[in-house]
Amino acid sequence: MKKLAVILSVTIFMLTWPPGLAVAQAGISETPAEKLRKMRPDARPNNVITSFHRRAVESSEAPWRSVGRVNVGGISHCTGSLIAENIVLTAAHCLYAKRTGKMVPPANVHFLAGYAKGEYLAHSRVSRYTVGTGFDGRKGSLPENMPHDWALLLLVDPVGAEHGFLNIPENLLAKGPPGKSRPRIALPSSDVITAGYPGDRSHILSLEENCQIKNVRARGRVLVTNCTAIPGDSGGPILQRPNGKWTLIGLNVASVRNNTLHGSIILSALAFRDGLAAVQRHLDKQKRLASEPTE
Repeated sequence: MKKLAVILSVTIFMLTWPPGLAVAQAGISETPAEKLRKMRPDARPNNVITSFHRRAVESSEAPWRSVGRVNVGGISHCTGSLIAENIVLTAAHCLYAKRTGKMVPPANVHFLAGYAKGEYLAHSRVSRYTVGTGFDGRKGSLPENMPHDWALLLLVDPVGAEHGFLNIPENLLAKGPPGKSRPRIALPSSDVITAGYPGDRSHILSLEENCQIKNVRARGRVLVTNCTAIPGDSGGPILQRPNGKWTLIGLNVASVRNNTLHGSIILSALAFRDGLAAVQRHLDKQKRLASEPTE
């Protein structure tokens, strides 16, 4: 492992972990979980979401080594997944800088595959990236912005060639009965698992398990689940394991709250499959041009 250099009425929250919070926690002797346990039961807030119930996984093992941290400018992070040798899937809002009102330069984005506790299996800078055509960082989590909140990072180094990447189903859209316009998702079940680097345990990859897809929106591109999500989880993979093989069916983009109930909003692969195909065609063209003899 390489060491990291120092460096329904619902409310929707984007999941990028804010700058400085991880640093602020570094000098605290008690963890948030320990503080919550010491509080009187009647004094504990009922709207606090933590990741303490999640199972931590070994980031050096498959398929978790295909998941990593997306570090942005050294001040914030999200989660990302290798979906090709040199392509990482994450959330577009992770790359939007509210201070400047602009998307961050690719040079400020780094991907750490298999990251855990300051160490990682592989690191790559990002040469360029593409986001959903209709994405507008100023619109945040507005419904019209949500289906476009995805980003594909093109890595300088093809770290997925050595450490592997997650497969995406070829087509998630099932044809409905004649005369019915409501979309259906062609999945083996509604059960899903999410993975991420949540802000309260931002140096450990953990899983949100035993949760389900509860609603389908935007013609199958937006799914609502009862998986809890907190800042840092954005861009993390939504996984299923049909026939013992892990597949990525989407990515985490936001959390939702309905009174004391918590859930998350995910984008299915239907949202970004055309964008991914376009990126792959561009890369294939570049390879062909590079292989052609020069006069």
